Order: sequence, then structure tokens, then C-alpha cells
Amino acid sequence: MRELRPEYYSDTVQRPTHVLSADRLEYHLDSLTSRNQTHEFEIFCRKLCERTICPNLRPQTGPDGGGDSKADTETYPVSDEVSGLTYIGDANSGRERWAFAFSAKKEWSVKVRADVKGIAETGRGYDKIIFVTSRFAKAKDRARIEDELSKQYSIRVTILDRSWIVTEIIEKERTDLAFNYLKVGDDVSARRLGPKDYSRAQQLADIERAIEDPAAFQGMERQLVTEALVAAKLSRGLERPRTEIDGRFARAIRLAEAHGSYRQKLEARYEQIWTAFWWYNDFNLLNASYDDFEARALESTHAKNLEFLGNLNQLLVNSIVHDHMTREQCRYDERTARLKRALDVQARDASRPNNSLEAETDLQRIAVNRAILAQDETALSSVFNSYCSILDKAKGLGEFDADGVIRFIEVIGGVAGNDPAYNELVEKLADFVGTRKSEAEGALVLLKRAQKLDLSADKFDMIRWLGKAAVGLTKRECTAELIDATQLLTLAYRSAGLHWAARASCCLAAASIIVEGEKDGDLPASIIPTMKIWAWNALELCHLPDVLFAIQLLNGCLAGLPLTEESKAKVREDLIELDMALGCLFLNLKENDLRRLEETPDILASLSLFMSRTALLYSLGHPEVLREDGSLPKEETDEAVNRLLSTLKSQPLAESLRGPLLLNQEGRQVLVTTIMGMKVEVEVLESRHIPLAECVLGSIEAFFATVIEKRVAPHTELFRISIIASEQAQDPAIETSELDMKSTVTWPASLPLVSIDRQGDINQFYCEVAAHILGAACSVKDGTALLDELFADAAVQQRIAMISSAPNSYSRTASQTFSSLADWKKLVSRSYPLREQRAEVPRIKLAQPDDEIPDFGEDDGSLGVKNHKGISIRSVIDVHAWDRARWQGCGYIQIGHSLPCMAFLFEDKEGARKIFERWRERFGAEDAGEQIGVSIIRNLPDMNPHHYCVQIASADPLSRGAVTKAPVMVATRSMTMEPNDSRNLDTFLAGYQHHGAFYLLPAIGRVNPEPFYDLAIVKRDLTVKSAADVLDHEIEALALRMRGLKTPA
Repeated sequence: MRELRPEYYSDTVQRPTHVLSADRLEYHLDSLTSRNQTHEFEIFCRKLCERTICPNLRPQTGPDGGGDSKADTETYPVSDEVSGLTYIGDANSGRERWAFAFSAKKEWSVKVRADVKGIAETGRGYDKIIFVTSRFAKAKDRARIEDELSKQYSIRVTILDRSWIVTEIIEKERTDLAFNYLKVGDDVSARRLGPKDYSRAQQLADIERAIEDPAAFQGMERQLVTEALVAAKLSRGLERPRTEIDGRFARAIRLAEAHGSYRQKLEARYEQIWTAFWWYNDFNLLNASYDDFEARALESTHAKNLEFLGNLNQLLVNSIVHDHMTREQCRYDERTARLKRALDVQARDASRPNNSLEAETDLQRIAVNRAILAQDETALSSVFNSYCSILDKAKGLGEFDADGVIRFIEVIGGVAGNDPAYNELVEKLADFVGTRKSEAEGALVLLKRAQKLDLSADKFDMIRWLGKAAVGLTKRECTAELIDATQLLTLAYRSAGLHWAARASCCLAAASIIVEGEKDGDLPASIIPTMKIWAWNALELCHLPDVLFAIQLLNGCLAGLPLTEESKAKVREDLIELDMALGCLFLNLKENDLRRLEETPDILASLSLFMSRTALLYSLGHPEVLREDGSLPKEETDEAVNRLLSTLKSQPLAESLRGPLLLNQEGRQVLVTTIMGMKVEVEVLESRHIPLAECVLGSIEAFFATVIEKRVAPHTELFRISIIASEQAQDPAIETSELDMKSTVTWPASLPLVSIDRQGDINQFYCEVAAHILGAACSVKDGTALLDELFADAAVQQRIAMISSAPNSYSRTASQTFSSLADWKKLVSRSYPLREQRAEVPRIKLAQPDDEIPDFGEDDGSLGVKNHKGISIRSVIDVHAWDRARWQGCGYIQIGHSLPCMAFLFEDKEGARKIFERWRERFGAEDAGEQIGVSIIRNLPDMNPHHYCVQIASADPLSRGAVTKAPVMVATRSMTMEPNDSRNLDTFLAGYQHHGAFYLLPAIGRVNPEPFYDLAIVKRDLTVKSAADVLDHEIEALALRMRGLKTPA
């Protein structure tokens, strides 16, 4: 081991040693009285007891023999917290009172009786008396006298003689005590401390100083466990005496059992066994401790924890190979069988690909060892082939410990000989390492470039660079850089209004941080800003379970992480801001959503979210509860409370809350995003499909993230996706109805969302879903060129690959596939039903900064918008239905005294019916909201005075006085009508003037058209203008410009 891993051992060239033999020490102890060294012997004994029995001894003053106190030294009391921090002696000495007597007299049996009698008669209530003599004492006599005195004085008495002193000094390498206090022995050399040992010694001293202060780790006990284990490893690296190293490991184990996490408890015991084996050739400790450690390790469902047990199993193999133990003595076969069964279970769990491959790797290590022990070269070749497969699978897995596999493959080269299978494995390993290294280096260049960009102005370039970088950094050795990249990518996505993609990126960042915490034993403080971003992003998604989970974790960080007072104050301030923002969300909810939150106030109280609890209870109509518990002070009037809540309700965040309230409970649920102003809804009927819906939305956002800069425009306000499961399907599939603006995703029930074997297919499917939306719902000048650019330069595939890993990342972070409001059900003690009579909280207009500017870009031929939610799509034109229907013109029908009819004449019946079916589905049999804008433009320039233009578009928001800083995209259709006279139009308009309304309906054919009265829609708003009266900003100007009848302003 020293040759394989020299960095683990001390690098000091000459170690300080004191030469002292047992015979020389025995002689020196025998002749103490003749040299009048009894006082020196007492000091020596006290120092020896401090190092071996308990450190808390106070020196006595006065004459030899302990003076009036009768004891040569005694313990002083310390708290359990302090005694638990020691790594030598018995921790119980901190609570009990012990007395010590030291003697060099020849008649030791007489002396011990006298000393015990004198100590007992002081009446100080000693729990134990320890008598140390420089003389030999027969074991039989010593035991008899101990029993007699213990029984006589009801105090435990222990006698330690010269043989004990020699053992502690010589065998346990404490010769420095004899040299320094008895002046016996020779100092043979001064040490030259190596650079690693110098660093280790400094770290060890700093840690021990910190550990000595119990208050230093108050509220941060897990950090104390980490420091204690680090101290033990440093002591091991310095090759201090075994008693000191064992003591520090015992302290680490004791603290881990009291305060540590499961992994800390496991690691402390593992390191103790591993150290005894490699530093002291203590094979018996390995064999004796294995079963207890195995029982603890097999409780784990993480391969990284079972790796500890695998390493100890490897030590059994080493012991067998080098004849330290037989196969039967160490029970290798039965122990290995239990380990293999546990690893088999984890290797088959495809839902956790990294963990699965770690387990598979450990199984192959077992296979290697069995082949070596059996001297089976054929089996070895088969294992080498299996390692080739492992390297192939590891290419896309970031958490996989590639370095460990690389080291093991190199080590087993010693037994491989010139095996062709091993040579092939080495070649594959070389390619694997080269690719992995080059990918990481390239990704670091992209990360550094992205870090220099401005988030506000360059967010889409940042998404491009970071999307590529994140995939290249998804490697265990690049974890810190991956965390930086995903945190920055989260901010870029969120700034672009792409909150599902931001959520996926944030999940990866959080999971990476937690994995680092599992490896090091404590959670890094970088989890705090990550979860803060998580919470704010979840708020904008109206994703209540995610918000509560993030806040719960932030509360835990506040209580458990080693933060400065300034940092704690900042976290508290952040939590207050989140509490206020959540209150803003509740105040803006509709009645249907409020009914779903009738049990939520108790949950909010348990999470210390008192402002949002106040807002929710007030919205539910329960102000009396707030008055009773003091949340609303008695002196605060109802009017003042209402003003305060109005201000909270009107915060800028309210404008970002566009999605439905997400609780992730059983039953139908709709998740929403906005892409270039177009709403995309994903419907799931079962909660188990929620992670799939999240991946679909995140992938769509990642796909379209940079498309906003291209000449692409959605032509529909809403696109729907439904997810259904299939027991028969083997592959995911998508079917899109362009006439309905809807896709149906069929997902095989047998296909895990995260599958190592099928991940490429799954990623490709997500790309296919996004491409369906692009083709069905967007107008693209050159679709082929756009797709080539997206997949080549804009790294769409890399971004979607990261999104597809989100379920695994979320599971690593939250220990479940998705969070639900039901997760906090146990905190609910009562319900607060929504009341019909409750105070209305009005929205008010808050002052806006004078320098606020819209987030638009330069005129580069793109839409000029830097946020996907910064565009408004207004469309009543289902492009594919209109293209199929082939609009031919307008006709007018007047039947008796009923409303006049305007009939749109189409060629295709199915397309025509679909247009009006969709309108009736969206707006009803009467367009009460006047969403369908119908305009008639007469007196067209330089044309027959009877000719006119009919235009269909969404109602013009500007004509209704709407004020918006965002651009509005409107899909329109228009037709120039060329009648010989205006009789039909005039008759229709006269009827419209009389009734104030008309029917809008489809008809098929131009000659003797067939009208469909069952699809008629009542409309009351009709715009009739002369071309000369059309203003440049009015929607009708588009129709004139298309015909060259109006010059753009």
C-alpha cells in the first residue's frame, strides 16, 4: 500500500526517536528510590495517566505523598460535551471523580493499603482509585488486594504495576515520556519534516484547537464529526503512535454515533478498520469487525455506501492471497455472497443510472477477485469485457466515479499478463480518458466565456455556451465547475422566462451539491443560493410543493450549516422575502384554487411562513383566526390590514404568475409554459406522469430557447399536449393534429423515465415533440436551415440531454420523484373552508421606477425580445384549418326578421367546420368577449368603389385602449371582395345596424353555398372603415399593406 499510494503516508525523512529498551527501563524503575527520583516518578506517572487513562488530571502541590489531600493527583470535573471530545482515556472520567496514588516503595502492598485508606477517609466521594507502583506485582496478589480494598471501602480500586508501565512506554511508543520526565533513554536524531507532513501537522493543530472548544460547534454537530474524522486521518498520515491514532478514530466514531449522518457513522468505522489493516497489519481487527460493519452497510440503498463494504471485502481477498488468513477463517464466500446480493438489487435499478453502474462496477470487482482466487484466466477475460461495457455506459453519467474504475483497471494489469481482452480494455480506457479529458477542457473554455457575458443582454448566448458546457462538465472530477455552470444556466433560463428549463438546471445544480455533501460528510453552503433560486423560480411557476420544499431545506440550512452570523441574517432575510412573495401568490388566486388550499395554513405555520399564512387565511375568509392568534394585532384596523394586503397583492411578482396553481396531487393536472408568447399546456391524468410532463415542458423550452432570435413566429395562442400511458407500446410516440393544435404523447408503461439503455432514444423523442410544435404551430421561413443550426451550433441536443436527467437529479435532491402538497399532510390539524362572505382585497397601482425599460433587443431581423413571456400572441386563425378550408369569399344571408348572417365561403367542408368548431370551443355560441375581430375596409384606393376587403383577426388590443410594452403578434386572414355592386353588403350592414348583432357562420361553395347554421356564432362588434381612415397602428393597416395600398409608417 505504501508503494501504491505513498501520498497516504508520512513523508518525514528522519523521524524523532528515543532509544530505550524494556530492560533498561525496568532497571531504572527499580532504582528510583536510591537516586531520590520519587518526585520525578510522580510527575512521570501523572503524564502517563493523562495520556493513557484520562486527560483531565490536576497536579497536586505540597509534600510528597499527596500532602493533606492524600491523593497524588485527581480528576477535575468536565461536561459530557468536553469529555466526549477527547481521543485518549475514558470519557466517563469527565463525570466521575477519580483519585491517583503513585509509589516507588519496595513494599507496594503495604503502601497501597495505606494510600487507599487515607484517600477513602477524606470523604470526598471518589468513584475510583488508581494506584501505580514502580514494582512488579504478581497478578494473583494484585487481584486479591484490589477485591479486598474495593469491598472494604466501596470504591473501585485498580493497581497498575511495572509491567503495565513498560507495556505502555515501550510497546505503545511513548518513550518520549520516559526520556523527558525520568531522563532515561537516548535521543538519536532530529526529524526533517516533509512538506506534506508539515501541512498535515498544521491542519491537525488547527482542528484540535477548534475541537477543544465545545461552543465552536454548537448547532453544527455534524461539522464536528467531520473535523474529528479529518483529525484522525491527519494523525494517520503523520504516522503518530497507534494509541493516538486509535484514540482519534474512537473519538470520531463516538461523535458520529451521537451526532453524525448515516454515512458519517459508516465512514468513521470504515476508516478505523482500513487504517488498522494498512498501517499496522492488523488482520484480526478486519476479521472481527467485518460482520458488524456489514450489518450497518447493508442497510444502505446507495452503492457509494456499499463501496465501503466492498473495500473491506477486497482486504479479505488480500489477506487470503498473502496467506494472512485462510478463505475459511475470514468466511470469504458467505460474506461475499451477501455483498453480491445487495449489489445485484441496486445494479438492476434502472431508475438510478449512476447508482446502478456503480453497483455493476463493484460486482465486477468481486468477479475479478473470484477469478484470481480460482486462477481462472477465462473468467478474467470475461470480466475485462464487462469493464469495456462499463466504460461505454459511463460516458453519459456525471456522478459515476470514473477515476476509481481507471485506478482499478490499472491495478489488475498486474494479474492480466498479456491477455488480449485486457489489452482491448486498456485501449478503450485510453480513448475514454482522452475523450473525457478533452470534453472537460473544452467545456471549461465555454464556461469561462459564459461567465464574462452580461445576463440581461446576452442571456441567449449564455444559454448556448452553458448548454454545451454543462454536458461536458457532467463528470465527477468537474463537479465544482458543473455546479457553477448549472447555477448560471438556471439564471439565464429564468431571465428568458423559461422556468421549466430553469427548474431542470437548478435540480442538477442542487443534486451535484448534495452528492458532494454525501462524499465529504457535510452539505456545502452553496446549497443556499441554489435553493433560493429554486424557490423563486417555483413561485413563478405557481409550483407550491417546490416552493415549500425549498423553504424547508433553507430552514434546515439555517439551523444546521456552519454559517457566520452575517450569513444567517441574510438567509433569514431571504426567507422573509419568500414568505411575502408566497403571500402575493395566495392573494391573487381564484376561488377554485383557494378551495384546494383549505388545509394549507397549518403547513405554512409549521414552516414559519407567517405572512403567507396571514394572506391565505384572509383570502379564505378567516380573519378572526388571525385576530385570535395575534397574527393581526388588535390595534390594527380592518382598513389598515386591507391596505397592507392590497400592497402585497400588487407586487411586481403578481405579473409573472401566469400558470395554474400546481399541487401535484392525484387526478388530472395541467402544466403550462409560454414559448415566444404561445401558451403550451401539457395535460396528465395520473400523478405518476408529472415528472414526464416536466421533462416535456423543459425540453420544449430548451429547444425554443434561442429560436426567439430567429425569423420564427407562432401563429396560435395555445398548443395542447396530452400524455397517456400504454401497456402495449414499446417506444414513446407522438401524434399531432394540426387542425386541433394538439398532440398526444403515448408513453410505454414499461419504460422508465431515466433509463441508461434508452436514454438516447428518450432524448431524441423530446426533440421530436418540440419539432412537432415547431412544424404545427409556427411560421418558419426555412425550417431545414433552422433545425440544422439548432442541432449544430445552438446545442439543442445537449440542452435537452440535461433536461432529461432532471428526474434523477430531483430524486437525488428530494428523495422522491416529485413533491406534492400531500407530503406535508401530517402537519395539518384543521381545515379552513372558503367562505362566500369575505373581504375583497383590491389590486392597486404601485409606483414604478422611472428608468424601467422593456427587455427588447436591437432590430436584427428577429422579434427583438429577450424574454419568451415578453411577447403577446393574439390569434383566432388556425392556420392549418384555414389552409385546408381554402377561403373563397363572403356571402350574406337575411332570413325574415332574424339577425343577418355573414357567411365565410370555403371549398373544404372538414376544414371549414374545424375553424368554427374551434371558435365555438374557445368563445362559445356567442362571442361575448368579442375575441374574433371582423373588419370591412371600403373605398380601397385606385380600385372599383364597390370592391372591399374583409379581414379576420384577433380583436385589436390597442383599439380597446390596452397599454402594453411588449410586442403583440397577431395572425390575420383577409380577402378582397370584388362585387359589381354593393347591394348585398349594404343590406347586411343595414340589418346589422338595426339589430346591433349578426351571425358569423361557415358555408361551402361559391355558387349555391351550403351554410352550416349549427356552427353559427353571434357577434355584436363589427368594424367598418374607409381605407383612408385606417391609421398606421390599427390592425386593418396590415391588410392594406399586404395589398400595397398603404405604405408602412
